[in-house]
Amino acid sequence: MTQEENNEDIINGLMPKEAFERRFSFIADDTLKKNIAITFEYIIFLIEIASKEDHKPLIRSSLYKDAAVYTGTVVEACLAYLLRKYLTKYPNQKAKVLEKEWKTKEFGIIHEFSKKKRIRYVVEQSVSVDIGNSPMFAVINRTCLRAKVLSKKEFGLAEEIMKARNKIHVSGLKEIDNAYNKETLDAIFDKASKIIKKVEKKLAKISSN
Repeated sequence: MTQEENNEDIINGLMPKEAFERRFSFIADDTLKKNIAITFEYIIFLIEIASKEDHKPLIRSSLYKDAAVYTGTVVEACLAYLLRKYLTKYPNQKAKVLEKEWKTKEFGIIHEFSKKKRIRYVVEQSVSVDIGNSPMFAVINRTCLRAKVLSKKEFGLAEEIMKARNKIHVSGLKEIDNAYNKETLDAIFDKASKIIKKVEKKLAKISSN
């Protein structure tokens, strides 16, 4: 069986929304699980629409791109959920794996020369980035690597998914973004499948310990 045939079987076997919820039964957060199911149902809708022969190539490419972007959001959500569970189980790892950022704790004026010139002071404190506070995909990936919940190879896959997801930011594109097709999406699905299976495996291990 080819990868494309395998992806088709996966897609055909996942509908309707209740089936998506069963696939993500390893996620205990019911709201997140239902939102992922809704997202995947939309992804399937996009694929079905894109397969219609009467679409212009540009529209078909955009539909496949949307499907790839939404697939990336699901992977990001699963990894963030895994990290929250991991850090709840192993709170002593927070200082080791969480990224640091500077937070302003205090500020004020030291001296004011005029209405256009003054000297101010700022007191900052280094604090850990809160994974539960919607951090960037890149931060989630790096934290997963430091926590060893993703291998270097899996981290690479997650980074590729992130780059595909980030193409939703049109202002940052350096080239014409109109070359998406079924093969492009299949490649994203293949990477996403590997990451999601790893998340499921790690969550099972965390729960059993």
